Amino acid sequence: MKPSPLDEKGKRGPHVILLALNGDNRSAATALEKRFPAATIRNIQRSEIEGFAPVKQLKALRSLRPDIFAVFMESLGWQRGQNMLRVFGVLTGAKQVALIDSRGGFRSEPRLRVLLNAPTQLVRDAVRSAVAVIKSQRKLRSLERAVVRVTRFRNVAEQTSSPPQIFFLRATPGAGTQTGGAATHINGFIDAAVNQGACIRIIANDPIAGLDEQRIPLTIIPLESVGLTRSAFDLHNNIVFTEGVLREVKQTLPDLIYQRYSRFTWAGVEASLKTGRPLFLEYNGSEVWVGKHWDNAGMFSLMARIERLNLNAAARILVVSEVERRNLLKVGISDRRIIVNPNGVDVERFHPGVGGEAERAGLGAHPDEVLAGFIGTFGPWHGVLELATAITLTARESRIRFLLIGDGKLREPAERIISEAGMEDRVIFTGAVKHDRVPALLDACDILVSPHVPLADGSEFFGSPTKLFEYMAMGKGIVASRLGQIGEILKHNESALLVESGNPSDLAAGIEQLAASGELRQRLGERAIKEVVANYTWKHNAERVLSAYESWRQQTTDEK
Repeated sequence: MKPSPLDEKGKRGPHVILLALNGDNRSAATALEKRFPAATIRNIQRSEIEGFAPVKQLKALRSLRPDIFAVFMESLGWQRGQNMLRVFGVLTGAKQVALIDSRGGFRSEPRLRVLLNAPTQLVRDAVRSAVAVIKSQRKLRSLERAVVRVTRFRNVAEQTSSPPQIFFLRATPGAGTQTGGAATHINGFIDAAVNQGACIRIIANDPIAGLDEQRIPLTIIPLESVGLTRSAFDLHNNIVFTEGVLREVKQTLPDLIYQRYSRFTWAGVEASLKTGRPLFLEYNGSEVWVGKHWDNAGMFSLMARIERLNLNAAARILVVSEVERRNLLKVGISDRRIIVNPNGVDVERFHPGVGGEAERAGLGAHPDEVLAGFIGTFGPWHGVLELATAITLTARESRIRFLLIGDGKLREPAERIISEAGMEDRVIFTGAVKHDRVPALLDACDILVSPHVPLADGSEFFGSPTKLFEYMAMGKGIVASRLGQIGEILKHNESALLVESGNPSDLAAGIEQLAASGELRQRLGERAIKEVVANYTWKHNAERVLSAYESWRQQTTDEK
């Protein structure tokens, strides 16, 4: 390791161990350098310490002799177990522990203060975690009984206003929810619904990226950093959030409660029971499945009961794909309560000619190169590692460059695959970018790639990737996996080239085929635009929700 640089007084800077919990090592290093400009930074990956016993973890980290143990996260407000992180930091031998987030938040404590405060803080955290779990179990039993009693009647009051007054609930944010498809979905639906006359008020426990708060009222129920585990953190904040939601609905009674479902939350259920207003549940997939396969959330039996509570209480359940409709039918949910509502795109923002030439020049792409682009969180099902392998399989003499937009824990492995093949000069990594810049970056490309892979446990692919619709709106040649809804919406050799999912060789061949034919790219792109404009805009998405509400209201009125 190189010696530490000298600070302005000529002294060696501190040696820092930096752990980026969200996998964004570059942003983490940049944020840390602002706080400690003379520091020598040693990045460590979660994969380097996960899976090892704590004693082995600490032994490895102590051997690095850090002055500072720094942890970078997306939000200090969301991060559970901060006291444990501080204790772990001082046990590495560090003299100081620093917690930094992507929003500029910063907390730092010297070793002695952490050790003096740790016993009290950890005991308090453990007690509050236990209280949250006990309260949640009791309340859950009460809500389960209440939902059974009212399910048969759905005695919800008649609409009191036109257009409908909608409370949109978004609870339990987490890593990645401020960027990518989640934020796009929320903003896309809300903007389109408001444009169609709905009055929407949002209640959330964190700001929503991209939301126009001058236009859409937003009430924030702040998160509390309580909980030794992620599950305890979520349960505690579910109680806090639900209490806040109930206060708000008592003051302003909505016509419709619309909740984006998330784990360990029942705010929409209780608000519906207390007000007699219907709950429309946006269900993007089972959080139990996600918790078991992607982040080992824990408390799965309790999580499953809460998930079932939400499904049983909802007047209508909106799913993004036909696969998810079938999944709900398998667990006994009535078909009449399920509405398939795919994601969409804002075609006023995503269309050809929105700044691609300037972006292309700024990226350094040569005019005679074919630029193939990908955007996404570098996570489990996006297929970024398969794409990286496919890049190494394309002919070296081809005039193809690749633009990879986004970040996440799989970015470094993807970079390593490309680097080991000696193809770094053919790939541009932008890192995470603001969504306002995305249309121009996609417009800069000639080909857009959607390399999604099958789910690891063999389940059907249940997603509705927002990038699929954004790609279609740009009028570019698309290469995509023949998988789930992707393979249903895109037609092979009509609106895209479909390739075998999880097959880098097939993916590379598809990219090269499109790169070789401008005429094919144009033909596929024109058909894709027509299809997305006709069927898959956020306007269509919002129309399906509002139409379902009107249909439900008429049905309940007739039953009276």
